[in-house]
Amino acid sequence: MKKLLFAALLFSCLGSSAWAQRISRVTSGVDVGTGFATNEFAPSLLYYQAISPRNLPWFQISAGMRVWSYFGNDGSLTAPSGTSRDDVMSLSRVTAVGANFMVGVNFHLAQRVDLGVNTDLFGIAFGKRRNALYSLGNPLTAPDSIQALNGTEIGIAPTNLNAIPALYQANNGQTEAFLRIWVTQRVGIKLGYVVGRVAYRADNALNNGQRRFSFGYQMPYISAAFPLYN
Repeated sequence: MKKLLFAALLFSCLGSSAWAQRISRVTSGVDVGTGFATNEFAPSLLYYQAISPRNLPWFQISAGMRVWSYFGNDGSLTAPSGTSRDDVMSLSRVTAVGANFMVGVNFHLAQRVDLGVNTDLFGIAFGKRRNALYSLGNPLTAPDSIQALNGTEIGIAPTNLNAIPALYQANNGQTEAFLRIWVTQRVGIKLGYVVGRVAYRADNALNNGQRRFSFGYQMPYISAAFPLYN
């Protein structure tokens, strides 16, 4: 289901080129805010441009750049798939910063109210290299050289290059659903819900050649919204 929803969103966005000659309005803006939950938060800055087909003024396709960060405690990162999916990297603190290209769709519910969803496509991420406690899900099936690493600390850092985190777990990025309310013509409030993923990469190949480990987070989101031009 998640893959079908993502494919529908991406198809809608890429199909916008067919409407290029019928665009009646282009808008852009910046949202500055943060997601928040117990012992974790995820600040972000989103720049977007949105276009409306002339015959569908209530519908917009958007694209832009999201600069994001994540700060949390007690993270347990797992391998994304395969026989090593039960292997875990445990961190006492998780931090990452990144910038991703995103696409989305918006719906005008009223003159000052927009409902929308967007997702990251590709981008980069950085963060402090940390030592994580490596735990094998099934040590008896691992080679002796990997068994020797079970229960030891392994150096890991945020995965630098990332693509489509909504579909591929071993990548950094976010997807959000939101309601943007324009209080005045120059400022608004955006309320939303963020589903994100933080991915780290080990210094060396581990069980089954696996190097990437990640975990997901979900949290409410609030931001200030500022239009740049209309």
